[in-house]
Amino acid sequence: MLAQEIIRKKRDGQKLTPEEIEEFVRGIDDWSVSDGQIAALTMALLIKGMDTDEMICFINAIVDTGMVLDWSAADLDGPVVGLCAMPGVGDKLEIIAAPVMAACGAYAPMICERMLYHTGGSLDKLEGIRGFTSRPSLSRFRKALKNSGCAFMSPTDQIIPADSRIQGIRDVTATVNSIPMLIMSMMAKKIASGLKTLTVDMKSGSGAFTETREAAENCAEKIKEAADAFDIKTAFTYSPMDHIIGSSIGNALEIQEVWTYLTCSPQQRDPELHEEVCRFCSASLMQNAMVQTAEEAVEKIENALDCGEAAERFSRMLYEQGVSAGFAENPAPYLPTAQIIRPVYPDKEGYVSSMNVRWIGLSVIQMGGGHLYLEQKIDYAAGYTNMCKPGMYVSPRVPLAFVHANDALPQSINLITRMIKTTSLILMIGVVEVLKVSQQIIEANRTASPNAAFGIYLTVFLLYFLVCWPISLLARKLERKWR
Repeated sequence: MLAQEIIRKKRDGQKLTPEEIEEFVRGIDDWSVSDGQIAALTMALLIKGMDTDEMICFINAIVDTGMVLDWSAADLDGPVVGLCAMPGVGDKLEIIAAPVMAACGAYAPMICERMLYHTGGSLDKLEGIRGFTSRPSLSRFRKALKNSGCAFMSPTDQIIPADSRIQGIRDVTATVNSIPMLIMSMMAKKIASGLKTLTVDMKSGSGAFTETREAAENCAEKIKEAADAFDIKTAFTYSPMDHIIGSSIGNALEIQEVWTYLTCSPQQRDPELHEEVCRFCSASLMQNAMVQTAEEAVEKIENALDCGEAAERFSRMLYEQGVSAGFAENPAPYLPTAQIIRPVYPDKEGYVSSMNVRWIGLSVIQMGGGHLYLEQKIDYAAGYTNMCKPGMYVSPRVPLAFVHANDALPQSINLITRMIKTTSLILMIGVVEVLKVSQQIIEANRTASPNAAFGIYLTVFLLYFLVCWPISLLARKLERKWR
């Protein structure tokens, strides 16, 4: 069946067959299905939804585009545990939990996500560390896991390659907020990781995909249904995302907060972040029969933090994945720093009553800390630190937060130029249309003017040059003036 027929069928609200799903996913893998067709199907899935059977078929098909890791012959002296923190603005739970679980004697292979819409992915944050590789070879990934107890990687050409294309397109086409597709991607990663158990932290609030606790619980039920189909045992914890857990938002800034948490004294730990870490890791320890009670689990977690073993596991993991050993002594040279760091003050004094965390996350994207389009390079230094929380006193002298940003001018100019080159030339004349008409002129005059292609394409080039060159000159002038 043609890809467009599969799209049309789901657009009309019909259920897709396993054969149709498998065919479409194979097309994603071998690139016979275009980005536009993927975007169309994901939009149809977002609007029309999909039932559990369709979701499980999609998971199977995505996993089948690559290999499933097997740890039975890896000679590991502890259980292999699955960890997943559902996305949330400023959430760094996965990055903390993995080395903590490693310090407790477990092994945590983390095939995980990049940024999704208004939330930062674990890989985006880790890629902010100079030298870190998120796409190691499988042998290097296995070595990192064995030596440090945890390892992070993105999908590769060998592991669920179809997922990478789907998620990259969903991120920039407003199709992220589909719970079935979110579960589909998450479960494909966990199955490919070779896991038998999975602990999931469900979030609810304005900074999460599920805004209410009830919605988070319903999502957990769907995750359990999918996990049961693949014989994966699940456990769930629940965290609020109506405000920031911790104090930082932004890729490199959150890594700095992770390292501070792993290395600080017990008295200096953010109590809310610590509570979340203990709740999540305790559930995983108990699920994998590494402790008997929640009290024993918390004691084990705090011992791993207090003795420095969790921090050691984290720095060892970074070293195994390309980061210099000097990170442990001084992380500052390995993390980008923003040119502009300024406090943000409210207009009047008072106490913070609530936060729209989603809009805070979107503002980080606007500063360059996330993807506005697929090819965009992330500004890892952008974000906020010292974020206020509900109940805190603020005033024109007490800031809401500190903003970390770089000069937005080059990004703005690049975006304008890109819009001109890829969207419209004059009024509503698109690039595709210009090139199509050019090709038609060339074909119509091939006999009479065999060298017409040179002149026509030169004309198209000059048109775009004349539009873009003045913008470049203006950008250069403004940069000199503002700096």
